Amino acid sequence: MIRYSKNTFILSNMENNQIPTSKVNKILVGLIIILLGFCGFLIWQIQDLKQVIVEKEIVYVDVSTEKDKLKAELEDMLVQYNALETTNGEIKADLEAEKAKIEDLLKNMKNKDWTIAKLKKETETLRTIMKGFVVQIDSLNTVNKELRAEKEVVQNELKTEKSRTETLSKEKESLTNKVTIASYLKTTALKSYGIKVKGDNTGKENDKAKRIDKIRTEFTLLKNEITPPGDKYVYVRILTPDGKVLSEKTDDSNKFDFNGVKGLYSAKKQVNYQNQEMKVTIDWKKIDEFPIGEYNVEVYADGVDIGKTKFKLK
Repeated sequence: MIRYSKNTFILSNMENNQIPTSKVNKILVGLIIILLGFCGFLIWQIQDLKQVIVEKEIVYVDVSTEKDKLKAELEDMLVQYNALETTNGEIKADLEAEKAKIEDLLKNMKNKDWTIAKLKKETETLRTIMKGFVVQIDSLNTVNKELRAEKEVVQNELKTEKSRTETLSKEKESLTNKVTIASYLKTTALKSYGIKVKGDNTGKENDKAKRIDKIRTEFTLLKNEITPPGDKYVYVRILTPDGKVLSEKTDDSNKFDFNGVKGLYSAKKQVNYQNQEMKVTIDWKKIDEFPIGEYNVEVYADGVDIGKTKFKLK
């Protein structure tokens, strides 16, 4: 009896089921082709992904550049808004509001929700508004310049007119003063002297201090058609050798205004002047003994002196 071992049986089966070598080679070639195709597909996918990445990087760079450009425009626009100056309260308030919008845009540029398109739109709107402000401010500045020029012209005209008025006023005042001076009364034949009164109440000129009873001042008012006619007071001031005014009283009732001051008078007389020559005599009656020496006599009318003279008593 013949015995077959287990290994002999297996070997026998392998020999009976042996695959041909050519078939195995074909299978291997097929697998290699499949692997090469898969590798080619992977390489294509990788290249395509690289292209997408490059394109995305380009888009990112473009977006970043555009964003930087918009940021620079907004910052430049803010500088321009700050440079706009106006005294108009309403426009100034609007400028501040627009500047606040620009500052908000610059803060919000980091926000991903703000797209480039939105930023562009806001920037264009702000630029358009700024152009409107520039036009308004330029118009106001032009108007202000015109108004300042007109004001300067008016002020110059006012200065010229004021100067002309002042000149005319001075000329008028000068003319008035001349007329006033021309209207003053004038005297001639002015004379003062001592009088010795006789028993019959007549008097005779005397220069002895102890003998005279009064001092007489006489003169003629000249004809003056410019002087307003009517009643006028004529005052006489007699100054003794020691400079005292002969006066009955020393209070205000015996004073009058002359040459801008108030002083005592010795005697006064009311005359009715009618623009014709008129002789006037005014006496000062003795109160105390007359001192020896030279006396000064002043005659006044309308507040100014119209004549002066001197005399001596022995």
